[in-house]
Amino acid sequence: MLPTKFPRHLWPLSLHFFQKRLFLGEHDLTDLARRLGAPLYLYDLATLDHAISAYRHGLRGWPGPSLIAYASKAWLSLPLAQLLARRGLGFDVVSVGELEIAQRGGADPRLIHIHGNNKSPGLLARAADAGVGGIVVDNLHELTLLEKMQPPAPLSLWLRLNPDQSPDTHAYRQTGHYGSKFGLSWEEAQIAARRIAQAPHLQLTGLHAHIGSQFFDLKPLFRAIDRLAALAAWVQGQGLGEVRYFSPGGGLGVPYHPDDPAPRLVEAVRGLSEYAARAWQERVGGPYPTLALEPGRSLIARAGLALYTVGAMRHLTTGQRIIAVDGGMSDNLRPALYGARYTAALAHAPLAPTAGPARIVGPLCESGDFLIDSIDLPKAHPGDVLVVPSSGAYHLSMASNYNGMLRPAVWLHARGKLIPMQRRETVADLLRRDFPLPPQ
Repeated sequence: MLPTKFPRHLWPLSLHFFQKRLFLGEHDLTDLARRLGAPLYLYDLATLDHAISAYRHGLRGWPGPSLIAYASKAWLSLPLAQLLARRGLGFDVVSVGELEIAQRGGADPRLIHIHGNNKSPGLLARAADAGVGGIVVDNLHELTLLEKMQPPAPLSLWLRLNPDQSPDTHAYRQTGHYGSKFGLSWEEAQIAARRIAQAPHLQLTGLHAHIGSQFFDLKPLFRAIDRLAALAAWVQGQGLGEVRYFSPGGGLGVPYHPDDPAPRLVEAVRGLSEYAARAWQERVGGPYPTLALEPGRSLIARAGLALYTVGAMRHLTTGQRIIAVDGGMSDNLRPALYGARYTAALAHAPLAPTAGPARIVGPLCESGDFLIDSIDLPKAHPGDVLVVPSSGAYHLSMASNYNGMLRPAVWLHARGKLIPMQRRETVADLLRRDFPLPPQ
């Protein structure tokens, strides 16, 4: 059992204490980091499955069919795509790379839809060849490209409406306000719908909005749903298409720090689903379309752990310690990019008395290379293993080779076993794309 004062809601379900040390299932985290190397990422399948189940239970608030389309940008790899496809999930992808990984993982192309504010002709052609379930039209330029195509079968298009709504989140994560680069205005959406109706190879089958991510107040999302339902009523009233997919996007927030809100996922999804059902009946009526949600972090953030090894330390006259670990903004850009807050624990002594405040920093040549700006932490020594929870989303997908850093290995904890997902990068990987100059 985890002690009551431990913020268990931030950690994977399979995490527990044994002899006052942190274990994932039967595996001592200190031993794992030393045996497999650090930085090291671990994903817990039980936690992932629990989140998927929460979404399915919450979606019972929608009377019609529903689709969980995983937001691949949170993190996508071949084994993760396989896990999600085997569980019947769809995929929200934005590039040829994400589309290819999802397909190789066994995803049903009919459950894939393509996002992006600047889709290339090559991506659109690849999506058409794959037979994806939807291409989300983000702007009128993109529609012009689609009108010029000669696909093997009619293309199913969704319109992305910009509902001019901003949730309470970091400005970089707000995607639905008027000044955003994403989405069609109300007038542009009407123009797009009329143009699609005149193109024999195009079909308007869905409506979409996405106002941002990592928010807890659902009211801006509800207002976006109202706008989306009003557009659906107009489209079908004008005879311009049958709205078979109704998607208010994703973005539900998760706690990263003990002070963050900790909503129940089932209740949040149920509230969203029930509101969407009322909006549809009041504004549109008739049969319910498929409600398509796009969870990313709310599916996998809690499932992930990041393990680091402590190295150099500085003790300041203010009493603060600066503790350097062997990873940082090269595997987790969020603190530098968004000012994201995390917590952490020493794997061998997670409940030891605090030795005062510490700043957890990385090894890179940037003062912005830090993981945690301030945390009360027990006494640490070089070689100790530091564990950061809620590390499953937007770490590895934004990882880089800055300073020639090698991206970490990733393992899956599934029913007591450890299964490799990605090997650690090597220097040979860094050099693989380079062409040496010819001899002088």
